[in-house]
Amino acid sequence: MRRTAREHVDSRMDRLRFRIEVVELLRFLKDRYTYSQLSQITGLPATVLSRYIQGHVLPNFERARELWSLLNKRVNLKNEIVDRIRFDGNGFFDNTAIIYDPFVRRYMAMWIYDKITGTRVDKILTAAVDGIPLAVTLSDRLSVPVVIAKKSREVGVREFWTTELALPSGRCEMLYVPKRWLCKKDWIVIVDDVIRTGETQRALIELVRKVGARLAGLFALISIGDWRSKVPVPEGCMAEVLITLNERGGNGPEFPRSGRGEKPRVARQGAGHT
Repeated sequence: MRRTAREHVDSRMDRLRFRIEVVELLRFLKDRYTYSQLSQITGLPATVLSRYIQGHVLPNFERARELWSLLNKRVNLKNEIVDRIRFDGNGFFDNTAIIYDPFVRRYMAMWIYDKITGTRVDKILTAAVDGIPLAVTLSDRLSVPVVIAKKSREVGVREFWTTELALPSGRCEMLYVPKRWLCKKDWIVIVDDVIRTGETQRALIELVRKVGARLAGLFALISIGDWRSKVPVPEGCMAEVLITLNERGGNGPEFPRSGRGEKPRVARQGAGHT
């Protein structure tokens, strides 16, 4: 069975990065939990946790691994992320609190990194605009180039790969990528923030097919409804979504109401590749 990146951290730099990532996770949770609550979750004194969170000291590697395991088992990080989404009552939501948050982006990058450990990745591909922050964060994590498909041609670029994007209105737009940034030999991972209709992901998959490159993976932070019925994932491609929100009838997704306004319901996630 393949070990995840969290279980297989080799170099000194990787170990140091992992220790910092655990502290960032603690800082993320500190917005919602008191030191006393975090102490109960982790079994560590509040004074020790405070030193970590304030940046005065880093946990050693073994303690960092223990903290990572405990926090992921006892805290539902998906719900912590979902609680930051704000809905307008018509099925549309504001996800800026997610894609603008450096920890959420890094957590997403770590999640994808775990999934693709041992897989060749040459380029990260996304479409402008909201997928860019996540794609850039993953690009930095893997130290591979990020490629952005845009709805307009770049001035000064002569040759482009193009793909057609079908809009819900029935119109079509073109997405453009400079030719020199995608090659037939590339293994590509597609990253996006949200899957709604699946048309953006369809267009990017078609672009990879047109180039003749290999689609190594497709990942998104959020899906509205069952993304598997919307996105034609090629055979052998790893594809997963971190959070799926239930979609029910009408002109758009509806979510259960609570006393504090509308909150999404998180659908159960399937395991393995699709």
